[in-house]
Amino acid sequence: MKSFEFIDLILFLGISQGIFLAVTIQMIRNRNKGANKILSLVLLLAVLMLLGRLVYFKFLTPRFLQWTVLVDTVIFIFGPLCYEYFRRIAFANNDTFKLPKIHYLLALLHFLFFCYTISLSEEIFSKKMNSGFFRIPFFVIEGVGVIANFYYWILNFKLLKKYIKEEKNAVSYHQNLLSFLKFFQIAVGVFLMMWAINYIAIYFFNHSIQFIGYNSMWGAISIFIFVVGYYSLKEPELFRMPFQKEKVKLSKRLPQDEIISLGKKLDDLIKKEKIFLKPDLTLRDLAIRLNTSSHNVSWYLNTILRINFYDYINRNRVLEFLKRIEKEEHLNHTILAIAMEVGFNSKSTFNKAFKLEMNTTPSNYIKGLKAA
Repeated sequence: MKSFEFIDLILFLGISQGIFLAVTIQMIRNRNKGANKILSLVLLLAVLMLLGRLVYFKFLTPRFLQWTVLVDTVIFIFGPLCYEYFRRIAFANNDTFKLPKIHYLLALLHFLFFCYTISLSEEIFSKKMNSGFFRIPFFVIEGVGVIANFYYWILNFKLLKKYIKEEKNAVSYHQNLLSFLKFFQIAVGVFLMMWAINYIAIYFFNHSIQFIGYNSMWGAISIFIFVVGYYSLKEPELFRMPFQKEKVKLSKRLPQDEIISLGKKLDDLIKKEKIFLKPDLTLRDLAIRLNTSSHNVSWYLNTILRINFYDYINRNRVLEFLKRIEKEEHLNHTILAIAMEVGFNSKSTFNKAFKLEMNTTPSNYIKGLKAA
């Protein structure tokens, strides 16, 4: 056995934290329950992967090497589970969504390969390893693993793209968890790209790039999953979108008198009640106040006013901000404080909305008023 090193401490901490998170996430009530079941399973698989890396680095013997083949089954489970997690956390009526079992066929085939390797005696297994007998199977397994994980990464990318597109028609605020999921998707993409580069370097150029190798990449992905777990503990759930969007005809959805009535009610809610001051306002909230369906409100905004819900609400928040600046409230309050009072929930969302409406930054706008 090799001596204790710093990497061992990292692996031990990762394993213990993974188990802690997998259990703790299940104790959260009434929040992302369906998605958290998948996340807990992914966390436990990450723990299994880290255990495999620990064995590989510290206790590697022919018999242990045979068992690490079982651990590597995780590479064929990670992609499908991540897709199920994204579906459950982001879309309505998907709390129990599961992919067809065929998506786990590669994991089953790899398990059968493990059954074959574990059936060999240590002596025979070692001889086959030294003779290069397993080079082609390992080449195929890792290559298929790279391709499969990229496939599910692309599916998740499309899911996020779909969600982001629909989000602007349903919520008026910035969702931190969505930003983190985008960051997670980018990070996993980088890890997979580095894994693919090292795979090509080893099998086609007979050169290993150790710091971006198979073990390093899956260790990094596992630890990164724990970060997602921690983030899920502290962040509220995403506003879920319907996965299948209702097809709306381009022709008039409502008769003219209802369009006029809806417009007047909406104008009253905005100008008199200032409903946009609610930071977590959603399309559903607005539809309830207007005593109509979310689809009718969305159709009215997009077809009649030619603006999505997100931009419409934030435009009115910016206009309210400008009114307060005219009253010189910025002399007694910070710009960010006023932005929060008018309904924005983050500085970045406020700055983007203000720049979109005024074509300048809030600070420059106020400086311009002083100069005038």
